[in-house]
Amino acid sequence: MKKKIIILVGIIALILLTTNLLSMADLRAQISSSEIDIKEGQEVFITLKFNNYNEIKQGINAYKATLEYDKEIFEEVQEEKLVCQNGWENLKYNQATGEFVAIKKVGTNIPEEVVKISLKAKAGVKAGVTEIKIKDIVTSEGEKDISVETTKVSINIIEEQQEKPEEPKTEKILSNKYKILQGEILNIIPNTTVEQFKKNVTLENVTTDPQMVFTDTDGKILQENDIVKTGTKLKVGNTLKYDLIVKGDIDGDGQVSINDVAKLKLHLISIQLLQGIELKAANIDDDKEISINDVAQLKLVLIGLLELK
Repeated sequence: MKKKIIILVGIIALILLTTNLLSMADLRAQISSSEIDIKEGQEVFITLKFNNYNEIKQGINAYKATLEYDKEIFEEVQEEKLVCQNGWENLKYNQATGEFVAIKKVGTNIPEEVVKISLKAKAGVKAGVTEIKIKDIVTSEGEKDISVETTKVSINIIEEQQEKPEEPKTEKILSNKYKILQGEILNIIPNTTVEQFKKNVTLENVTTDPQMVFTDTDGKILQENDIVKTGTKLKVGNTLKYDLIVKGDIDGDGQVSINDVAKLKLHLISIQLLQGIELKAANIDDDKEISINDVAQLKLVLIGLLELK
């Protein structure tokens, strides 16, 4: 009888321990890197994001995690190199252990970036691959601890070549659909994904892997299903860099909206003049000048009576 009581007490204790630390299968942490390849002295930005809140109801309002990186490769990270995002605040960082903690006044249950971390490669680092991890992640919505799986990203360390390499063949990007100029690619239609863009271009003498890298205005690398926007940066191979310009996407959200029409109207009456890539995105009819016809065509696109090609 005494043996059964001991076993029962053990089971209850195990249940209580499991309840105290809940490993949520749905909640995920993900880190992304602003650069794939870096050299000595170069800075790279690592962003931590939470997503998949399926079982989170009230919203998480605190988290703790540990930053792990190779201190032989990167300069030691100090607290000011961790910058909170999207309303997260009061971040504290233990430089000795890599642990950091932050809170948010209002709980969140939507996917969002929570912190951006800057790391700088030391002088004289050797070529190779290194991993940056954020581990021991625990968050809470005020009821119990929620542990989240470790997330990591790989960075290539490129060593400067001392000898002059063989002269490479000229890298090229060609397209029958888009207009490719020096440093700019135009005539991209709204709601074009990275994957769709790639299908409409041909590359020559590009041997890098990946061949094309798309980044947004914050330097975040875009994935295949992400939308190309006016202002998206494209790097092709080692030598080619372009600003992408989406036709009609004046405000840079990748779509045609009433806001684009409003910006175009203000430009026409000289209240708020468009410049640079915004001005080029506003040239709907490709006649090299902005006129009332561009407003009319953009309005037709907005109400579904004209399809941009």
